[in-house]
Amino acid sequence: MKWIQDALTGKDNLTYDAARIVGVAGAAAYVVFWSAAVFNFGHFSGADAAAYGAGLATVLLSMSGAVKIKESSEPAPGRSAARGADGA
Repeated sequence: MKWIQDALTGKDNLTYDAARIVGVAGAAAYVVFWSAAVFNFGHFSGADAAAYGAGLATVLLSMSGAVKIKESSEPAPGRSAARGADGA
């Protein structure tokens, strides 16, 4: 399951990124809640599909925007997050 770690960590693949974790959790919750709504109501119309697509796109765009904004503060590859700026 290395691909999950790669998807949820920053550039160094060691430090878990809060923006990515919250984004993935939000997208998963969105899918679960829509699935529960379809199960309870028993239908999924074209308007529902459009609303679902627009909402999920908003969640994913918000996640990608958050990751891009904090990109400059991520630890560089090859450096441990526990080490300071002096490398000690």
